[in-house]
Amino acid sequence: MARGRMVNKKISNSKRVNDMPLQAQLLFTWLIPHLDCNGCFYGSAQMVKSLVIPRKNWTKKQIEEWLKIMEASKNSEGIPLIYRYTVGNTVDAEQYLVMPGFASEQTGLRYDKEKPEFPTFDGKNTETIQQNVPLSRREQNRREVEEEVEGSSSSLFPQKNVSVNTDIFSGVYKTYEDNIGKITEQLKEALNKAIEEYTSEWVIEAIKEAALREQPKWIYVKGILKNWKTGGREGEPDFH
Repeated sequence: MARGRMVNKKISNSKRVNDMPLQAQLLFTWLIPHLDCNGCFYGSAQMVKSLVIPRKNWTKKQIEEWLKIMEASKNSEGIPLIYRYTVGNTVDAEQYLVMPGFASEQTGLRYDKEKPEFPTFDGKNTETIQQNVPLSRREQNRREVEEEVEGSSSSLFPQKNVSVNTDIFSGVYKTYEDNIGKITEQLKEALNKAIEEYTSEWVIEAIKEAALREQPKWIYVKGILKNWKTGGREGEPDFH
């Protein structure tokens, strides 16, 4: 994903933007750099809080209210500042958002260089939809984990001539079961991969953090890990 996006100066004169509360204006502006090449991002208040404004002491209730204001702020053609939509119809369904006017404001956007990170949306139907979710370097939902394991389980963890400390893995498994729930074989593969990429300490802390934030989902644990990897953690190794 690109490290940033263009923000047109006309946003400061937009009546729809200026009619919103000041915090909603800031949130709307800060969302823009996080959008993928289709103008999509996570739409739940919790994910927005964690990834867009982690240093703000804003509550999920406040953020949800501001997101709803963005949805209600429509132009003369009835198009809002953002649409929100849900992918999936299970307990692991994920909510996303899209800014309809994103592409027109991003001159020089290279679709040949940048791939979508989130499910696309046609801007017409906000009901629950089912579709394949593009592979993402940042956040991925349960479907991607299943496809990833099914398609490459034999190559995820190549045999190495080193001993494996099973206590490391069992400690992560126990933490997950104590804080989130039952571990399937597919989820175990995903946990193993996360341990290799982020270390067991990070995975354990991310699991506890997800539970603390009342988001007991593997997708949320991965979101925390990738956010830490991108933003860094004081006293932790630099992955870049």
